[in-house]
Amino acid sequence: MSWKEAVATALSKLLRPGIRANLLAAALSMPLRLIAPRRRVAMKNLEIALPRASRSERRRILKGTYEHLVRTGIEFTMLQRDPRLALEWVDAENSSLLDSLDGRGAILLTGHVGNWELVAAWLAQRRYKVTAIVQETDDHGMIERMRSRVGVRSMPKSVPMIRAAAVLRRGEFLGILPDQHGGASGIPVMFFGLETSTSPGAAVFAYLTKKPLVPIFSRRISASPCKHLLRVGDPIEWSPCGNRDATIADITGRINREVERMVLEAPDQWLAQHRRFKEYYGR
Repeated sequence: MSWKEAVATALSKLLRPGIRANLLAAALSMPLRLIAPRRRVAMKNLEIALPRASRSERRRILKGTYEHLVRTGIEFTMLQRDPRLALEWVDAENSSLLDSLDGRGAILLTGHVGNWELVAAWLAQRRYKVTAIVQETDDHGMIERMRSRVGVRSMPKSVPMIRAAAVLRRGEFLGILPDQHGGASGIPVMFFGLETSTSPGAAVFAYLTKKPLVPIFSRRISASPCKHLLRVGDPIEWSPCGNRDATIADITGRINREVERMVLEAPDQWLAQHRRFKEYYGR
């Protein structure tokens, strides 16, 4: 066990929602806001996503993103002690849709907005069979083990597509966060008014399996105690248009618009530090 995992384990036993969590959040948020890692990238992203906001307003939102990252980490750590807390912290809207799809399979879409780790934990504690496709990390499996402790199954993006598609064919849920830059393997799709590389993975799964694409989004509405509003959206409607590539690009664009709505609803809970618009930085 690494020292980071040892610290997280110790904190999970000590922390409780309320004053303990708030004191730790305050202690960690202040230096993080001062250091402001990837500040330039985050400000550029906020400028793209919120063109009508003033610079002072974007600075205020930027500070909120750093505090949000801290609180997300603290909440994830507290779930290590008792994963059932996810059920107490979340008020869900339209969750009956998930019940109707349970056993039939669906692609669940969320973004790096709100507490995405809590979304996965809540789904697991509701006993839904869900596997999240995640970015591989260099922490020697620490995050994967932490997710496992709260009941979340995951597979890295590098696994063959047939393995991920098998999850859907078994009638289970496949969780995807499609909002990061797609890199060389992505396709150019509009996002907040700019054409940027976007991963087509979720669209490809929908095209091949015909399983519904369901947006799901959690927004923190109170930090003390931890309280989140989780909204299950209606399935994204799409139909074939032209050929396979055109259809996948169209579906991907529809997914991006859902992510835009998530960001606009809670911009201070967005991972704005990600280099989402790599094509445009430095211009």
